[in-house]
Amino acid sequence: MALTVGPSYPKRLILSILVRLLARNISDAKVPIDPAAPLKILIVELWNIGDVVLLVPFLKQLRAKFPLSHLTLLARPHARTILDGTGLIDEVIDDASAGENWLSLNPLDASWPHLRKIRQRLEAGHFDLAFQNRLHIREYVIVAMSRASRRVGYSLGDSAGLLTDAIPVGDPNRHRSDDWLRLLEPFGGPVALEQGSLRLSDDEQNAAAKTLEDLGLGDTETLVGIHPGASVVEKRWDLASFNETARILSARPDTRVLVFVDPSGYGESLGQIDGVISARVGLRDLMALIGRCSVFVGNDSGPMHIAGALGVPTVSIFGEGVERWFAPMGSDHQILGAKTVSVDTVVAAVEHAIEKPITRQDSGKSPPSTPPLRSS
Repeated sequence: MALTVGPSYPKRLILSILVRLLARNISDAKVPIDPAAPLKILIVELWNIGDVVLLVPFLKQLRAKFPLSHLTLLARPHARTILDGTGLIDEVIDDASAGENWLSLNPLDASWPHLRKIRQRLEAGHFDLAFQNRLHIREYVIVAMSRASRRVGYSLGDSAGLLTDAIPVGDPNRHRSDDWLRLLEPFGGPVALEQGSLRLSDDEQNAAAKTLEDLGLGDTETLVGIHPGASVVEKRWDLASFNETARILSARPDTRVLVFVDPSGYGESLGQIDGVISARVGLRDLMALIGRCSVFVGNDSGPMHIAGALGVPTVSIFGEGVERWFAPMGSDHQILGAKTVSVDTVVAAVEHAIEKPITRQDSGKSPPSTPPLRSS
């Protein structure tokens, strides 16, 4: 289980007082839950793109175990975009203004009036169940403010008092998606389901194919996607190595390299290499283009997790030890260490992926009659 860096000691003291005040005003009784009833369920996932992708198997389990329930996701705006078309969420709360700052890492960064507003908003949801999966005080406070009848998360010091179901942390090496699934233990555990995946509409797939055609991609060429960015600078393999990898692969017969440039422009230099095409697009277009790739090369990042969830084999470059928590979902992935990996090793891994028959999930069609996600 991935650990999250907490606030400073003075803030921890204040937060501890806040936790105790909240604990006095909420029930710790385990109210019986009827899975067949139309429940209101809150899921808290306020982190990055990859974290939302790794939430998908848990959401699919909730749909199966609580089929009549209304699922609300408290998240940042990218979650709505990523999950569009999956039918896994009924409502997204993602519209807090920057001034409110209630999605920051520390609840105390928000003013008391804003905290009161958050509490009132969550209480108005009348949630029966609330799940959170971070060892971070923010999520414990949010779940407590929801006043859900059952509040499920991992046991962490005084914060466990804000939960009705405090799950022991247990194995520290569990994958992030397995951390989520373990929260279902009080309700009988996960059921047997196919791997959850993201969804692309026919229009999105056709638009991606047309974009690549306009960029000169031939019908018989193998498309290798490369994304050199990552939200955390320390996660990035050096850009010069990505440049050299793109140069070598673009010279490979019947192979084209598609470079995904970050919104900030990071990775633009790769697009200047002969034979390399580049894309600087929005999130849904990014997903559709990744879905056209035969193999994806990238750091521990959101696009890497999107590739895994779309069934695209990846060559994933990780910081030491982190892959045990955040490896991409699915199979056909090769995990390499950023500190020691060479360009030759990455190129060899890509060639191995190209030559191996690919078993890809169906990512092309949305479930029938899937309504659009609604804002709260």
